[in-house]
Amino acid sequence: MVNSISKFTIGTIPTLNIFSPSSSLNMQRVLLQAAILEKQSALEAWQQWRNRVDIEKLDSGSHHLLSLLYPNLIRHGIEDSHLSRLKGVYRRTWYANQLLVKSFGSILQGLQTAGIRPLVIGEMALVSTCYSDYGYRPLYGFDLLVPCPQTLTAIDTLQNLGWTIPSSYRPQSGERLWKKPLYFCQPKSPDNALSVSINLHNHLFRGEPQTYIDEQLWTNAVSIQIGNFSTFVLSPVDQLLHLCLKNNREQKQRPIYWLADAALLLKALSEESDWVRLVTQAQRYEIVLPLRYLLSELGEVLNLSPPTWVLPSLNQMAISYYELLAYNLASDRKLLLLKAQLLRLRQRWKQLLVGDFQR
Repeated sequence: MVNSISKFTIGTIPTLNIFSPSSSLNMQRVLLQAAILEKQSALEAWQQWRNRVDIEKLDSGSHHLLSLLYPNLIRHGIEDSHLSRLKGVYRRTWYANQLLVKSFGSILQGLQTAGIRPLVIGEMALVSTCYSDYGYRPLYGFDLLVPCPQTLTAIDTLQNLGWTIPSSYRPQSGERLWKKPLYFCQPKSPDNALSVSINLHNHLFRGEPQTYIDEQLWTNAVSIQIGNFSTFVLSPVDQLLHLCLKNNREQKQRPIYWLADAALLLKALSEESDWVRLVTQAQRYEIVLPLRYLLSELGEVLNLSPPTWVLPSLNQMAISYYELLAYNLASDRKLLLLKAQLLRLRQRWKQLLVGDFQR
């Protein structure tokens, strides 16, 4: 799947200022180019990265990309002394992910036995649909979306399977997990040495009518096989929009491997109707800014280009107050940035005044 990404590329790697103060991030981007791009562009990026980075002293983001880098170098016939190390990283990723897939299968079986039809989202959905095999991308946890009315049944099922909620919080019947999913963990044991977590969601995108929006996720879902179990994952459009939801919230730096995920999701949007739905749903879900920012960054780093009408359409869309408050992505337009800052300041004053009044 990765090797067909070239249909979106211009054919040359972008010029990055590797001597800037953010040179560490820039070298991550060069590594991403070596792992994703094709032919001469991949070779040039690999040589540039190899000559300037000590592979023995990598940050976590760069190390994550090594699993994706190895098969791309092999595909292009590159012979290098680093290949044996890269092969080891790839094989460890493949083996660890196979164990996680097996563990995930027991979770799916338990939920399905309880009459729940979960949607697989997040990393497991990405690895199972966008990447060529389980060695290409490490998995760090499980994300599941369940219908809101089945939330409590899902919680009880996961707890019966040995998963625990560290906090004492338990949602009420019919309550949507608006801000963040329920976090489940499992104690380390000889049978569970990897000790990953589960994030349980019962809602993804905000909008009206909310019930209809939730139902559409299942309507557009894609049937796949994970291990020995048949299940459903979000459509590529919804996966990309879900990835955008995490885009620079609370001014946190997005991991570099999210760009690899986004690049492969872009490749999966093969029909014009996919792009139309992507743009219209971004406006409906009030995530125009994150989508615009992500597409622009993919163009800057990997020379990936959506259809010519997409970015102009996103740039012309009105940005809601909710977006300005939720995302710190307005810096490309000074007026939007000022408006967002004023809105956040006004919201903060309201919170302070309400607090004073209640006291």
